[in-house]
Amino acid sequence: MMHSKYKNKDSIVMENAGIRAEFLPDPGGKMVSLINKKTGYEYLLQRENERYRDQPFDGVFVEGECAGFDDMFPTIDVCEYENEPWKNIKMADHGEVWSLPWNYQFKDDSLHMSVNGARFPYTLEKKICFTGEDSIRMYYTLTNNSAFDFEFLWAGHLMINIEEGTRVIVPDDCKQAITILTNGNGKFGDLRDWPNFRDMDGNTYRADISRPENVKGFEKYYFNNKLADGWCGLEYPGNKNKLTIAFPVDTVPYLGILMNEKGWDNLYNIIIEPCTICYDRPDVAKKHGQVSKVKAFGKYNWYINLTI
Repeated sequence: MMHSKYKNKDSIVMENAGIRAEFLPDPGGKMVSLINKKTGYEYLLQRENERYRDQPFDGVFVEGECAGFDDMFPTIDVCEYENEPWKNIKMADHGEVWSLPWNYQFKDDSLHMSVNGARFPYTLEKKICFTGEDSIRMYYTLTNNSAFDFEFLWAGHLMINIEEGTRVIVPDDCKQAITILTNGNGKFGDLRDWPNFRDMDGNTYRADISRPENVKGFEKYYFNNKLADGWCGLEYPGNKNKLTIAFPVDTVPYLGILMNEKGWDNLYNIIIEPCTICYDRPDVAKKHGQVSKVKAFGKYNWYINLTI
């Protein structure tokens, strides 16, 4: 591990024989780069701006850097907390932790990072270490520092580079998808058979394979089931690169996908979102019978493992 610079920000680089990973303690404790050293491929979306696009706390996520791998917690969409003693307190856009500075320290060949809540009494920690020449893992611990249960949404917001023909691979039980955002054929809450979607002209296309840039597609959905196995994979054309994302289904049981074929912000990328609940906000998820919570003075644990 070593200190470095990412654009104008102080960063930390972790490197082994196969992977170079880079993190920003401030803001967000986020992973900004993940490079396959054998092929030179950068998996995480990079912006062309020379200076990092900062946003203040409670700012607008998409007006910030909006790249790399952010933690979305305790919501994605802006909403209000529903339960006492925090009833009607605003939950910030894309959550709190992406815009906050994280503390960090090096310990036992691992990077330890942590952040305390701004409007809610929690501590979110992650321990980052290599689990092999081709894999890196982030162990998360959420601690509730209050005498009341705390309901939340956590999603890993991995903005990943793709090429035309990149294939999304998911477990066999992922058969139906719930539409969240689309510029195609559908509306919020629509249930669709995956991977055969329809575009605005009514033509069927494969949602698991990235299309040419000129289609200007934009589609976000969640799979309509708790996963039996916690993983999602990307296979790139020519089989030179591959990325597998793994997570524990007992605490992170859902998976979201956003395929962006230059339909938003002229970007060509995919967002993979392992998550504790769907629908982008805890109150809406609760209406659909989905709740994730950490008990009073309790802890909630999960991990994300990235294998190249």
